[in-house]
Amino acid sequence: MARILITGIATLDHTLDVADFPAEDSEGRALGASTQPGGNAANTAYLLVQAGHRVDLAATVAAESAGDTLLDALRARGIGVDRCVRQPGQTPTSFILRARRTGSRTIVHHRDLPELEPAQWRPEGLGEYDWFHFEGRHPGALPDLMQAARHAAVDQPLSLELEKPREGLLTALPLADVLLFSRAWAEPDFADPEAFIAAAARQRPEAIQTLTWGRRGAWLAHRGQVFHCAAQPGLVVQDSLGAGDTFNAGLIDALVSGEWPERALTRAVRLAERKLGQVGLQDLFRPEHR
Repeated sequence: MARILITGIATLDHTLDVADFPAEDSEGRALGASTQPGGNAANTAYLLVQAGHRVDLAATVAAESAGDTLLDALRARGIGVDRCVRQPGQTPTSFILRARRTGSRTIVHHRDLPELEPAQWRPEGLGEYDWFHFEGRHPGALPDLMQAARHAAVDQPLSLELEKPREGLLTALPLADVLLFSRAWAEPDFADPEAFIAAAARQRPEAIQTLTWGRRGAWLAHRGQVFHCAAQPGLVVQDSLGAGDTFNAGLIDALVSGEWPERALTRAVRLAERKLGQVGLQDLFRPEHR
């Protein structure tokens, strides 16, 4: 079991299940409805708790009743929230339509809450963590947050999720030991995933760098070697919500547990596929899959 600190966002997700996405200006009934914690960092934290790790979340939480509800739900999932900071504002909320026929989802996100600032990220106890993971958002503060972790760490890795390009985020990349790129990050400049991961490997040969690309699987580059894990054929997608967060959690779990990078890549891809094949994030780290 490792101690892991995750810095990023926590939201309340309101999900409506529909047979198919509705047409504009139409009316219909949902097949189901649910409310649960969401957001990249909170989802990754929940999955790593399932894997048996001790996980704390550093995020801003609104100082109002919905924020109380969110904190209670995170605690119920086994996530430590003592490093969360209460702020005036509204709880970040995602409204999600999930289509049963295809398993795809459409997300509309509302945020009216300040991001976590370096002065709010408590330095005490940072040296006790075995891994630091950062969500690639709030570029203005991220380098300072990562530098604080680097100063507290001896040789503990720092990982950085890069889901989509944000202005100013490139300055944080050299501070990470593990870079988790998504297709949305790479595609504006690279139509070919192999070209992107090869370029990334040349720029940071010592870093572990991954790239996910949907049904083409995922790639990992490290110390001059590039590995590819193909997606399993015939996968029926039930729910794509949180699949990227699941890949990230699978990779971190494998690496912090001592797996070789190429084996960690395979474990992360297979875990993400299990997530795609079921609705929700529960019970993904079953004993038979360890």
